[in-house]
Amino acid sequence: MNYYLAATALRAFSATGPTKALYRWLGNRKGERKLSEERAGWVLERLAEAPITDPGRFLELGTGWMHAYSLYPALLHDAEVHCFDVWDNRSFDAFRNALPQVRKGLAAMDLDPERRERALERLGRVEAATDFASAYEPLDLHYAIDHNGALPYPDAHFDMLYSVDVLEHVVASGFDSNAADWFRVTKPGGRLVAQVGLDDHLAHYDPRRSKKHYLRHSDSLFRNWLENDVQYINRLPAEQIIAKLENAGFRILDAERFRIDSRPPVHPDYAGQSDDDIVTWRLHLTVERPA
Repeated sequence: MNYYLAATALRAFSATGPTKALYRWLGNRKGERKLSEERAGWVLERLAEAPITDPGRFLELGTGWMHAYSLYPALLHDAEVHCFDVWDNRSFDAFRNALPQVRKGLAAMDLDPERRERALERLGRVEAATDFASAYEPLDLHYAIDHNGALPYPDAHFDMLYSVDVLEHVVASGFDSNAADWFRVTKPGGRLVAQVGLDDHLAHYDPRRSKKHYLRHSDSLFRNWLENDVQYINRLPAEQIIAKLENAGFRILDAERFRIDSRPPVHPDYAGQSDDDIVTWRLHLTVERPA
């Protein structure tokens, strides 16, 4: 699809409450959604590195259609796992249809026999579930939504917060308050890990475009024509996201950047960004709340 046609269609879906509901309804008709094993593995690796208290408590920020990156942690850890989102986009068909992939993924992991048996027993009970409520029970998994992104959890509650392709969708004007809330619910010594897609998500529909295609447009043109609510991106550069997390109180442990090969055309509205930010299209973060 053409970049600008996709932008126009998504903006039309964003026009009213009913059109947004229609967009979510259409998204839920898609019963097959692939779970990225690479990204799920990245979350598990970060959990393995983190200091986890007993019992562990994990929080996935932005779970989308099927809690893709909470399934493995809930199966493999004796932990209380919470999933949070600003909209209820869940699709039980997509969740259920991902389970064979999860079973195959478990088979490929190097696990001790006891841990494997426990994970497979839990997975068998999830496979027998007929709705989300019965699927959550064997996983000790809990789901909550708040349209403003306010977390309904006590202070210092979680050992680990994790998200994959979510922070770029946090509304720019509210990012500071959301970051403060993430800090609030993280235990001292606990961590927030995130993969952040800094690319132009409209370019997903038109591979001819640069991953940073939005940089060629003025800020006002993007906001008034190309921006939409149903697949909103905040266009915050890596340095600004890092600074906002530090301002919230987090300490940066690791910030891995992924860069495009060449510098794209840049509108003067973005001239204040560093050369590194202009070519960075993905960011993997590990930050902690100091003990």
